[in-house]
Amino acid sequence: MFNRETQNKIIDFIKTSPIGVTSTEIAKSIGLNRMTMTKYLAIIKEKALIDFKQFGMSKLWYIPVNLSKESFLSKIMDYMAKNLPKEQLKGISEKVGISLGEEINKMYLQFYGAKKLSFDQICSTYEEIGKKLGGNFKITSQPEKISVEITQSPFEEKNILIMNKILSAVFTKIASLNLGYARALVSEPEKEENAVIEVFLKK
Repeated sequence: MFNRETQNKIIDFIKTSPIGVTSTEIAKSIGLNRMTMTKYLAIIKEKALIDFKQFGMSKLWYIPVNLSKESFLSKIMDYMAKNLPKEQLKGISEKVGISLGEEINKMYLQFYGAKKLSFDQICSTYEEIGKKLGGNFKITSQPEKISVEITQSPFEEKNILIMNKILSAVFTKIASLNLGYARALVSEPEKEENAVIEVFLKK
């Protein structure tokens, strides 16, 4: 019989290792036999709470980055409700973006098992954010700049301008936390062109 307390213990144990743990390690820690553990892992994976990556003959179970369009927008609304009076909307995109950038950065640091994200990991993170939000971001990079072309926006047309500004603040915060400095410029589209967020890494 499925037990939620056991599920939570499994998830908590998996969280202790950013690179992942084997089912044998989980079973030993929780005190379950192999067959029962296999059933639990399958059920929890169906809920998208855990995932695995193949490492040789073993499966390493880990906590996937949980980022969706709904959670992204929900965090924005929560931040607004808790921190910003209705009459004060100036600077909202930057404040929300910084807050989200810090939280998303923590997710990816845990995912990569790193203290700092590398330049390449930041580029991959930007691209994955687009996919997880339901859009598509094309990344081009130079040593001093990362360009994010929004080839398919994940947001409703009426919200694109403000959301792109929030995204630029998210990207800036992630880059600055890991590389020391960053500033962003949003180039809004004209006619059929795509919006581009340029993240500059040098002063």
